[in-house]
Amino acid sequence: MSLVQQVTASSQNQDQANSLIVLIGLMGSGKTSVGRALAKKLGLKFFDSDELIEKSLKLSVREIFAQKGEPEFRRLESIALTEACSFAEPMVLAVAGGAVLQAENRTLLISRAKFVVWLDAPTSTLVGRTGRAKHRPLLDGDPVGALNQMRVDREDLYRQIATHQIATQSLSVNQVVERVIDDCDLTARELSIES
Repeated sequence: MSLVQQVTASSQNQDQANSLIVLIGLMGSGKTSVGRALAKKLGLKFFDSDELIEKSLKLSVREIFAQKGEPEFRRLESIALTEACSFAEPMVLAVAGGAVLQAENRTLLISRAKFVVWLDAPTSTLVGRTGRAKHRPLLDGDPVGALNQMRVDREDLYRQIATHQIATQSLSVNQVVERVIDDCDLTARELSIES
């Protein structure tokens, strides 16, 4: 039995249906841009796990890495995900690419999300999208090598928890939003939103 099946089976007794739409994937795959546009189109709240951490510490991701280190960032990331997943109302959540490295984060996302959508693109596309981003400390030095290693480390974990996978490299943000809506068959009724 896969991790998704185990957690789904254990959470079927919950009274409240989960209505969280989670976007996962490597940095540059479009999670934040697509998440904002998707939430706006569906009339839902949007949260980004990195932004939640930055707001709580009043520091950028780069500053957190520099001052506190990656292990502390990962701890804060787990706290941010737990808090975001505790909201009862439907929402869209963009999850930092490395959050899946922690088993408890994967379990949380599977148990709380109605849909986990993996946004994917080739490394060359991701480098083009992230190459000039100064807020991505893990890409310092060798972005291609770093992204390729992240793909090796994380791809199977994304696959374990994703309910859907969408290739984003040749699509605009709006096209990806439409694909998410179509693939997940998202409607106001499906998400328990009153129209």
